[in-house]
Amino acid sequence: MSKKLKISLLLIISFIILTLLIVFDKTTGFDNFIYHLITSHMNDPLTKVNKCFTFLGSTLFIIILSVFFFFFYLFKKRKNCSFIIASIIIISTVLNNVIKLIIRRERPLVLALVTEKSFSFPSGHTMASTTLYGILLYFVIKSNLNKKVKIFLSIILVLIPLLVGVSRIYLGAHYASDVLGGFILSLSLILVSCHYIAKKELL
Repeated sequence: MSKKLKISLLLIISFIILTLLIVFDKTTGFDNFIYHLITSHMNDPLTKVNKCFTFLGSTLFIIILSVFFFFFYLFKKRKNCSFIIASIIIISTVLNNVIKLIIRRERPLVLALVTEKSFSFPSGHTMASTTLYGILLYFVIKSNLNKKVKIFLSIILVLIPLLVGVSRIYLGAHYASDVLGGFILSLSLILVSCHYIAKKELL
């Protein structure tokens, strides 16, 4: 088993443990601590900034960005990249919705600054952003771009999902454990995808 698959397996086990802790209501202390830590300096300008970050992980923006890169890589005659982006986003979305329906966790009982209708665990915004920006990060690392450009783009692609996750907690849309679950599951999916890409020599 490759290193990527071993780490992915550990992440899946971690996700299962986190899910069980949530089901048995054992994450309340952790969730409350992170929420109060993030919202301790809440104000209108900061709320606007967090709403901007949360938009970067929204369904609308992720679809637009996915379609853009799908056709971008088609134009560059890199069909494998287009296929990978489409596949990983679809798999991530299906996984997220299936798990939401199984766990059926209600949204946080706090003053939410955004309106959400679906279940809470795992965070869809976090999963979608981590999955898309994560696979784009892999493409950047494997590209022939200048080293400084690679570093700059890599920092951006790592920061965006993190800030999206923080914004979901700040806005009261998710518990910290929802966001953590989204990160863990998406990272596992990305590692499996990277293993498949390397094995099939798709890049």
